[in-house]
Amino acid sequence: MANEASWNCDVLVIGTGAGGMTAAVTAAKAGLKVLIVEKDAVFGGTSATSGGMLWIPGSKHSSDLAKVQGVTDSVEKARAYIIEEAGNYLDLPRVDAYLTYGPEMVDFLERETEVKFYGMEYPDYHSENAHASTVRSIGSVDYQAARLGAQARNLKGHLPQTLFLGFAIGSSVEMKQFMHAGRSVSALWFVFKKICGHFRDVIKYGHSAQLVRGRALIGRLAATAFNLGIPIWLSSPARDLIIEDGKVGGAVIETPTGVVRVTARRAVVLASGGFPCDPERRKTCYPPVAERTNRRSVAAPGNTGDGARLGEAAGAKFVDAVSNVAAWMPLSVMPGREGFAGVWPHLVDRNKPGFIAVLKNGKRFTDEAASYQDFVPALIRACENDKEAWCYLICDQRALNRYGMGFVRPFPVPRAHHIRSGYLLRGKDLADLAAQAGIDAANLEQTVQMFNTHAAEGRDPAFGRGARLYDIYQGDDEHKPNPCIGPLDRPPYFAVKIVPGEIGTFAGLKTDIYARVLTGGGVPIPRLYAVGNDQASVWGGAYPGAGATLGPGMTFGYVAGRHIAGLLLEKPERRAAATA
Repeated sequence: MANEASWNCDVLVIGTGAGGMTAAVTAAKAGLKVLIVEKDAVFGGTSATSGGMLWIPGSKHSSDLAKVQGVTDSVEKARAYIIEEAGNYLDLPRVDAYLTYGPEMVDFLERETEVKFYGMEYPDYHSENAHASTVRSIGSVDYQAARLGAQARNLKGHLPQTLFLGFAIGSSVEMKQFMHAGRSVSALWFVFKKICGHFRDVIKYGHSAQLVRGRALIGRLAATAFNLGIPIWLSSPARDLIIEDGKVGGAVIETPTGVVRVTARRAVVLASGGFPCDPERRKTCYPPVAERTNRRSVAAPGNTGDGARLGEAAGAKFVDAVSNVAAWMPLSVMPGREGFAGVWPHLVDRNKPGFIAVLKNGKRFTDEAASYQDFVPALIRACENDKEAWCYLICDQRALNRYGMGFVRPFPVPRAHHIRSGYLLRGKDLADLAAQAGIDAANLEQTVQMFNTHAAEGRDPAFGRGARLYDIYQGDDEHKPNPCIGPLDRPPYFAVKIVPGEIGTFAGLKTDIYARVLTGGGVPIPRLYAVGNDQASVWGGAYPGAGATLGPGMTFGYVAGRHIAGLLLEKPERRAAATA
């Protein structure tokens, strides 16, 4: 490629996340010549650092798990759930396309590629909804890095802060074993064997041989792409689309060896990851108090809205009329550490007994065990008249020893350095902690007293914490009477500051049921497609369950690949209606 000023292909995919990779391998399997370009020096995008879960109602894995559990679920039930979740932002034709092609995508990938999934019990995020279920999320099966050969070094790594001794924990079952290691001999033995295996791989291969979660998913997709002969150009951002006679005909790519004009005879697929790291677009789309808060994200740094800008230059409509502009994530920030390596996504600590979250007035504002997509909007609403949005996650000595908090690991891992850095606040009593955090001491003491009164009984009259299946699932099943509620009564007390963050964006380019990019008038732009976070959320900004970003990204990646190849001839909304 070094001396090339031009390149020809059928399909150009811009981005190496799960959605773009799925579009690429689907098109290549149909016999098309595909090229993938990636802005970053490694491939995988935010998908590689994700949990590798997909929310796919009606997949064979979900159906099999439903039979084992003895529960009833259906595509029709999932459709009703999505309709209620999306509300006024519902795009029913795209929802029907998703429900039709999601299970088909799973079958295709497992039949034709290296990708493998497994069914997992995981409650939908609004489990109290009558149409919710516990079987719609599927996980990515672990993969051996050796299967990627020399390309393994180009696979994006895990978020370093989430590793323990360099080891990446895989499934939620493994996570529970690690959290129980300090109080269970069997769990400790499980962890010991896992870590020994990890270090054996490091000594033998120079790195862990096992890919888990999002890295396993991307590794499997990439291995398929390489087996199909699909080139992946790294450090090669797309600068401009080539438009001739009103049709998109390729893009100008800036590679390490110079500018290359890539001609794409069939289509260009935008899959650049949305705009979580685009300051200008955030200013126009984000709630003001969230944007005023010091911006930190766990999304890939290269996700700076390239797809949106390229699409708009071709006449596309950018849609920001969504219920949530982002897939939110509560984050804490490590002092002195820059970039995404300096933030912690609070997924598992705030849901546990012995934790509450309070504002600067010392009062709680929401159910701390709710999903991240509910927790952060509640924080933003509570702080909408403030300069910035923040709260403190607070726990006692017992909870910190048992579960850890953010960067702070459970006992017996040392934590003094976190106190010295200012990341972890420690108070001999609640008044001392409040003084350090700058929150109202009297209100904090009253808040904890009221919470403790009911927590001993496993109740939360204020916000209903622990009353939903989702809350309970995220708790500690060894804690009684309620897995996610426990009093804070063992001083000293500890606190970590939480700010709004995100894992991706939900505003994006307007697309149709085939992932074609549309103008403001709803007309498809010839040969231009968008998948993943480059397209506006199929849920209208809602977040129905675990994997509700990767699920649509890969489903519409599959749809785009098939449609580009001329293999989708029937309108999916009709097919979905026929099965209803």
